Amino acid sequence: MKDCIIVGGGAAGMVAAIEAKRAGAKSVLLVEKQACLGKKLSQTGNGRANYTNLSMNANAYRSIHPEYIPSFLKYFDCRDSLEYFKALGIYPKFRGDYVYPYSDQAKSMVQCLENALHNLGVEICLQHRVEAISWTEHEGFFIKGKKLVQKGGVESSSQKDKDSDSALVFGNKEKKKKKEKNKKEKVEWEEKEFSLQGRKLLIATGGLAMEALGASGEGYEIAKNLSHTVSNLFPSLVPIYTKEDYVKLWAGVRVDVRAGLYKEQDLIFQDEGELQCTDYGISGIIVFQMSRLVHRLLQDKAKFSLELSFLPKFEEAEAKNYFLKRKELLEREKGDAFLLGLFPEKLSQVLYERTAFPLKQKIQDISDQKILELCQLCLHFPFLPERIGDFQRAQCTAGGVNLSEIFIPDFQSKKNPDLYFAGEILDVDGICGGYNLHFAFGSGILAGRAMGKKND
Repeated sequence: MKDCIIVGGGAAGMVAAIEAKRAGAKSVLLVEKQACLGKKLSQTGNGRANYTNLSMNANAYRSIHPEYIPSFLKYFDCRDSLEYFKALGIYPKFRGDYVYPYSDQAKSMVQCLENALHNLGVEICLQHRVEAISWTEHEGFFIKGKKLVQKGGVESSSQKDKDSDSALVFGNKEKKKKKEKNKKEKVEWEEKEFSLQGRKLLIATGGLAMEALGASGEGYEIAKNLSHTVSNLFPSLVPIYTKEDYVKLWAGVRVDVRAGLYKEQDLIFQDEGELQCTDYGISGIIVFQMSRLVHRLLQDKAKFSLELSFLPKFEEAEAKNYFLKRKELLEREKGDAFLLGLFPEKLSQVLYERTAFPLKQKIQDISDQKILELCQLCLHFPFLPERIGDFQRAQCTAGGVNLSEIFIPDFQSKKNPDLYFAGEILDVDGICGGYNLHFAFGSGILAGRAMGKKND
């Protein structure tokens, strides 16, 4: 029987295993269904891993129970993150408030974490898919599932462990040798059943976002079977789709905008940033930040509107005066040159088309009313959301295991003192800027420390 078993070898799971061992757990086992650890982490932030933010605050997070977030940040804030990773050899690089590894490589974070796991003697089961978990007060947790093994009985891991029917994986050298060997000879795999037993259990299986990187959400069913409540799940930090035909014209354009989201007449979101125009709608960080709100409004069938200003640095009166002045400056040109130099050509075509702007007419002959109509559209471009993107396009999952059922800062279950949760499986999601990774690492670190300390 293992002292601590962590299911999920992502950001939260790796640091939890490290901290459980450091805190005193004699045997720590990390179980991962993928063939490697930290697959999603190695590709997050365009492969650069924005792992925390200097402006760390509770308002950056969303949850059914947001009142628990300040308690978490009290025990693990930005300074704690910076010091933790510095101790692992990861020096920070700052882009404004965003914090990255100095190497600008997310993979270096994974490698540093793998090295720490190896040095501490944490056992790792790769290609082990957990399918069922049960618990008894006297015997702890029983875990069953399927593992991949080479045909002929060779384990998918590098060295057998009799207790757990698993193996110790020593960093990247072992995996590199295995890859080179597999290239030379074709390896055939088959599934076999496995079973594990442990006193303490941490579920850090992630969410549903990024299925291509292995997300499947099996942890939610495990949580339900262990008597926990899982709130409604939906994609977060995703593009927004529309049925409007004009998007086919502007596909590929990147432009700075100010976005305003209104419920009835009330402004509920406003931000400035780069907008990515796509053939299905809009994308980019500014869109991701409001996608969760748009989803809620659509679900509630609320009356709302979304406006884009393609002149984010202009006040309304200033923009109108400039457009009329521009009419004088370009009076000898034809209408199709009016927005030349202001916007990318594809965007200008959309704006011209939607105002029926006279492209062949000389600008001096175009009425002030038509000029101001074009200006108004540039300042208040109505975008009609149809839906948000799915989990394939999402950066994280909204919803999850209810925070009211978890003790903070230990991330221990209120229903079972031997059970813990960390990372994306919990009902916490943040805006862009390193907040989601900060929560994954922080919850994993705090849960791991609590697990290790509580072992006799």
